[in-house]
Amino acid sequence: MVYRSAICRLTLSGADYRRAHEACHVAAGLWNDAVGWVRAELAENRFPKKTDMRKYLTALPREQRPLHAHTTEEIAYDLYDVIQTAKANKRNGLNARYPWKHKNYRPLSFSRGYGWRIRDDKLILSLGRGRSGISLKMPRVVDSATGCAVHPSLWGEIKLCWDRDGRYWELHIAYQIPQQQPKGQSGSVVAIDEGIINPMALAAQNDDGSIDVLVINGREGRSIKRRRNKSVAKKRSRQARTRPGSRKHRKLQRSMGKTQADTKRSLRDFDHQVTRKAARFVEDHDAGRVVVGDVRGIEQKTNQERRVGRHTRQQLSQWGRGRQEKYLAYKTSTEIEYIKEDHSTQTCPACLTRYRPKGRNYRCRACGFACNRDAVGAINILMRAKHGKYTKIDPDTKIRITYLRAVRRHKPQARPAVEPRTGPKWSSKAA
Repeated sequence: MVYRSAICRLTLSGADYRRAHEACHVAAGLWNDAVGWVRAELAENRFPKKTDMRKYLTALPREQRPLHAHTTEEIAYDLYDVIQTAKANKRNGLNARYPWKHKNYRPLSFSRGYGWRIRDDKLILSLGRGRSGISLKMPRVVDSATGCAVHPSLWGEIKLCWDRDGRYWELHIAYQIPQQQPKGQSGSVVAIDEGIINPMALAAQNDDGSIDVLVINGREGRSIKRRRNKSVAKKRSRQARTRPGSRKHRKLQRSMGKTQADTKRSLRDFDHQVTRKAARFVEDHDAGRVVVGDVRGIEQKTNQERRVGRHTRQQLSQWGRGRQEKYLAYKTSTEIEYIKEDHSTQTCPACLTRYRPKGRNYRCRACGFACNRDAVGAINILMRAKHGKYTKIDPDTKIRITYLRAVRRHKPQARPAVEPRTGPKWSSKAA
């Protein structure tokens, strides 16, 4: 069995609203205490285990932890997991630190079957013995894949979270589903070249030697981010002319939070649209491997080293690549592989001549090979994934390119004009 998560938006009564806020502040205080204790232990060359962290928190007086016992234990377990992740990153040569930041707020976690109960069509979240719990309207959890309601007996961990930007409560409920088998069973490979302008360009080779390429346009995502950036910049400029703490200052701060919350929802939908189209391409080619050009860390230290201009630095810092990869791996039930992608969009697949093109079209100066620039990168990554290095393709290879918008926003009468557009069958001879 594996778990999915459902997010349910909540409306709390005034009393429950205050109880929830106070409990989240207490949970953050327990996290800070545990972090301080762990850092003191590490300074003495003692490495506490998960049970040691749990015993430290549960041994505190009940006045210091007015929460359910399992909520306290979840704080210790989360801290242990964060420390283990930091250790793994250090072993891999990454610049990682153990937890050290002071928290003012932390979600309330309730493990499966403990700390919550259903009574009179209400979901009651416990805050410990002798304390009034948080009463919620019974949430309806629907499986995102089947559209069927999920019975509470299949629920796992429950988290009560506060969305700071949108200023509303959410309930994150994990639920069980059967383990999915990988959908691609063949030995075929799908290679992906990720980018900012076009989020994904996917390439796969057919049995007859031809290559199919899917280029997903990211104009919608760039538009969402641009609109957010301009709106927030304008409001910050107005806020700078107000007195901190004034009514106008707080009003502008809430308005910026609402803008951030709306953008976050729109970008989540955009990433799902992109990865749904990419997953369908992987399924159509029955791919057993999904290989992505490794661009992890490309956005780091761009401000200090000034490798690119300020507009590109902003785009890199707001790139949703990691979430898209996570969504794609989940939808295809396939582990993402990473491979070096150096000079992938600058190398001609037909003759391996390298030069830096301008614009989105690639035309080789040596052999005349012409193709979409992102398609060239995906094809080269595909060849490296299959042969271990960039390999020439047959000049007569047929390359079929399909262009898709990530999100289709149009009027009904404009539908024929925005149907998926299929490009020509490129080859070096045709060019």
